[in-house]
Order: sequence, then structure tokens, then C-alpha cells
Amino acid sequence: MRIKWILYGLIAAVVLGINFCGGDNVEEYTTEEVVTPTQGVVTTVKEVEEGEFKIEDEQAVPSPDASRIIAKYMDETADTFTLEEARLAVSDTSGTQNHYRHNSIFRMASYGLMGYFLGRSMGSYRPSSSAYIDQNTYNRVNNNAGQTLNQTARRTTVSRPKSGFGSSRSGSSTRSTRSYGG
Repeated sequence: MRIKWILYGLIAAVVLGINFCGGDNVEEYTTEEVVTPTQGVVTTVKEVEEGEFKIEDEQAVPSPDASRIIAKYMDETADTFTLEEARLAVSDTSGTQNHYRHNSIFRMASYGLMGYFLGRSMGSYRPSSSAYIDQNTYNRVNNNAGQTLNQTARRTTVSRPKSGFGSSRSGSSTRSTRSYGG
């Protein structure tokens, strides 16, 4: 009886060894294009109601380091934020009055072209027309600064191992090796 179980164990070990350590262990890869801006953008947001901002303009600038967010307030004052200040402020969770005001500014700016510099993927994200003062502003910005950023962006192709449910690690099999119940 004990020999029978040892034999079953050895068979299982051999099967697993062939599947996961065998010679035809071909890793499956997926490729994707990564798009990185080589120029920057200056985004101007305007307070249209207390604490609510819309994008008034966006202009391409020669370098991502020259990127800025200019905030125009209803009380006729303005603030200018560097890209680094914007990134730091987004991570600020202090809960102060300025935190909420700045968070609104940076959130709205991230829905435009500035989003590419605040973590959105240039390859898959498109600016939201509702983030702009009006449709004409959205069209003008995307036809000018948007086209410039897109045309001058660096494109690289990267390969990554496929992963997740149903991915094969044994080369020719595409069946899942997961089992449920029973």
C-alpha cells in the first residue's frame, strides 16, 4: 500500500518536472509600445466656480522639466506650480484648505495633456474634452500642443512575460492548469 503511494508521488513529480522544468519551457511574451513625451507642457487652469477648475490653455514647451501648471483664481490671483510641486502636492493628504484647492487644480490638469506627466499613459490615454473650458479650447489644444507632443514623443517597444489566468508556462499548452472544487 505504501509503495503504491510512493509510486503515485513519483509519477506526479515527473509530470510536474516535465511541465515546469522541461526543455520545451517557452515563456510567452506580449509586446506593447511605450510612448514617452520628449517635450513638456504648460497647462493653464481657470477657476470657474469656487473650487472648480477647467483647462483654459495648454502649450508645448521644449523640455518636460519646463512643464508648469498655472492656476488662475476667481479673486484675480494666480499660482504657478512646477511639475515636481504638482507631483508632491498630489501625494499630500494633509486635508488643509490648500490641499483641497490644489487637489482640484492638479486633478483637472491631469485630465488634459498634463496627465501624461502626472502618471497617465501617453499610449492609451486621451485628454477629456469635459476638462476644458469649452469644446473649441479642447480642439485647439489637441490640434496644436497635443499634436506636437505626439509627434515628438519617443516610442519604444517592450516585451513582457504574459501572466494571469490561463497563461501557459509549458510552451505548447494553452489550457489553464487551475482546478476548482471536486
